[in-house]
Amino acid sequence: MFDLTDATAFGKSYPDDTAMLAFGGGTPLLTRKRLVGLANSLPADLVEFNPGNLPITVSPDNVPTADMSATEVIEKIGSANSWMVLRNIERDPAYANVMEKVLDTVSDVVSRQTGPMLRSEAFVFISSPGAVTPFHMDEEHNILIQIEGRKEFNIYSQHDRDLASQEDLEAFHSGAHRNLDASDEKLARGKAITMEPGDAIYVPPLAPHWVRVLGDEPSLSLSITWRSNASQRSCYLHQINHELRAQGGNPAFPGRNPVADQLKIWRASGKRRLSRLLGAQPA
Repeated sequence: MFDLTDATAFGKSYPDDTAMLAFGGGTPLLTRKRLVGLANSLPADLVEFNPGNLPITVSPDNVPTADMSATEVIEKIGSANSWMVLRNIERDPAYANVMEKVLDTVSDVVSRQTGPMLRSEAFVFISSPGAVTPFHMDEEHNILIQIEGRKEFNIYSQHDRDLASQEDLEAFHSGAHRNLDASDEKLARGKAITMEPGDAIYVPPLAPHWVRVLGDEPSLSLSITWRSNASQRSCYLHQINHELRAQGGNPAFPGRNPVADQLKIWRASGKRRLSRLLGAQPA
């Protein structure tokens, strides 16, 4: 099983800054044979396929569909020119145990800083040599562990509104795709980190990033994510702001006015409760 060799960097960085970590150990659950079985056991909507030769910035509408099965992609990943994600692998009890063991290594720091871990999830990324995961953001706290192969992980500040504007965040939290657009000048602002087997990185919520597999070997990575009360509150406020903006408003960014934020939440929650109540009334 995976053991965090030193939690010092994570303790100093969490929850707002990137941290490089290292894990020892491993698990036979992440061999290709076991992953084929896992992929075939998951619902189809939890297995995502992508071409490997995507540009760094790409609209989701321009991503071609896959023409191979999960088994073919995994077995031929060295030459498939693809990358795939197995989502929510914690549905399988064996993989849920792996996830919990990783979370246990940082749980003390997380509980002190942001309270309980909420909605913990686990993902496996399997990528061909040279494959690119385009520029995007995710809403969760994330620890990404490199299992096999090498990759270049390019990460950016979650506070840079040139990369992800307030409107981008509102749309994303309201259902828009995770991919972001950016010029070469903006992409140059990132920090490139080379990850070898055993290396890991903590990625704060909404920190934009893109990834490229290095060398001639495929890459296998394990991602463990969770939400916090603060991240979920921010998500909810962006959703409320999205609705207010659609009505012609110009809402303030979450966190700039805590009193106004709380009033927004009370008002929105009250409206939703009233809507559910009225919807339950007999005609």
